Amino acid sequence: MVKNNKDLSVIETLPDELRDEFDLKANMEGVQPRLPMIGIAHQAQLYIMPDESKIPEFEGIILDTNRINAWWEKSFDETGGGTPPDCFSMNGIDCDQNSNMPQSQLCRDCEKNKFGSAVEKDGSKGKGKACKNMKRVHIVLEGEMLPHRMTLPPSSLKAIDDYISRLTSKGLPYQLVNTTFKLKEAKNTVGIKYSELKPERGILITDPEQAANLKKLLHELKPAMRGQEIILKEYGKEEE
Repeated sequence: MVKNNKDLSVIETLPDELRDEFDLKANMEGVQPRLPMIGIAHQAQLYIMPDESKIPEFEGIILDTNRINAWWEKSFDETGGGTPPDCFSMNGIDCDQNSNMPQSQLCRDCEKNKFGSAVEKDGSKGKGKACKNMKRVHIVLEGEMLPHRMTLPPSSLKAIDDYISRLTSKGLPYQLVNTTFKLKEAKNTVGIKYSELKPERGILITDPEQAANLKKLLHELKPAMRGQEIILKEYGKEEE
C-alpha cells in the first residue's frame, strides 16, 4: 500500500470499468497468505530478506505488532526449525487452546516462562527462559501489498517497545511513520555478540489516501498477521 509501486501502476492506469474487474482482495479468497519473513544475522549485524539477500538496514511502515510466546520440547537442532511449538500463546498472556502440550493456563504462572528454566545444548540449565518471548512486527515495504513479518527475539523487545512508546508520547500512530530499521552490536551475559534492533523515526505519512489504504490493509490482514501458527524458524538465536 506504499506509493511508487510500478507494478500497481498497471492497474491504476486502467479505466474505472475495467479496474473493478480486477479485485485483488477477491484474488486472496480461499488463500492462506504466507507472509514473507525478515530475519537477523546476529553475528554479521545484517537483516536477512526473503530473497536471502543481507542488508544493514531497511525502511518500512510498521502495520501491526503483537507479543507471542512459544515453547518447544525439542530444540532447533533436533527439528530443523519447521515445527510448530508444543505450547504457545498468540497474545503473550494465556496459553492457546490449540497447544499440543499446554504447560500453564496463564503465561505469567508458567514454570517454562521463568528465568533459569532454559536448557542448554549440553543439557544444563541456562539463565534464560525455556519459553521464548517474542514480538511479531509486520512491516509494509515500498512496492509491496502484503506486509513482511519480522519476529523479534527477547533481546530486542525493549528496543521496539521503547520506540513505539516514544511515538505514542508524541501522539504519532506507528502506522503513520516511516521507520528505518537498523542494528547495533550488543553482548549477552557470557560475552557473546548479537545484534539488537535499532529503529529510527523517519518522515511522517500525511497523505490521506495512503493513510486510508494502510488502515484498510490493517483491518483486512490483522487476523492473518496475528493468527498464523508460530514456527521455530521465527526464533532467531542471538549466537547465529
